[in-house]
Amino acid sequence: MPEQREKTIDVLRRLKAQEDKPKPNLESYSFSTPKPKTFIKQEPVQIINIPQRNVENLMHKIEELERKMKSGSNSYFNLYYDLRNAEQNFMKEFERIKRSSFQIPETTTKRINERANMIQKKTSMGVK
Repeated sequence: MPEQREKTIDVLRRLKAQEDKPKPNLESYSFSTPKPKTFIKQEPVQIINIPQRNVENLMHKIEELERKMKSGSNSYFNLYYDLRNAEQNFMKEFERIKRSSFQIPETTTKRINERANMIQKKTSMGVK
């Protein structure tokens, strides 16, 4: 007995029903450790010196590139190499800040150290 095909209308209804199902977020499949959400009001960042401004700008650029890579809007490989260059520049600036004794607020220092640790982890795992 030959296998009967579905009616076209049934196939279309089934496909339409699949569109209505919720899609999983890409963030839910992230390999990074989830950050605990805190409801402490963060103070606005006050930029005191040029190295702090440079590091802040580089951190924003890295975050923006990561966001674009996750959205898939542009060419992934171009963004990947831009991200690697931004991370290298960030690490150079981070080393400069470590060597010198610049006055940087504690909250900014924590963010800088977290980002530097993330970059160092990636490079030690072999992701280049």
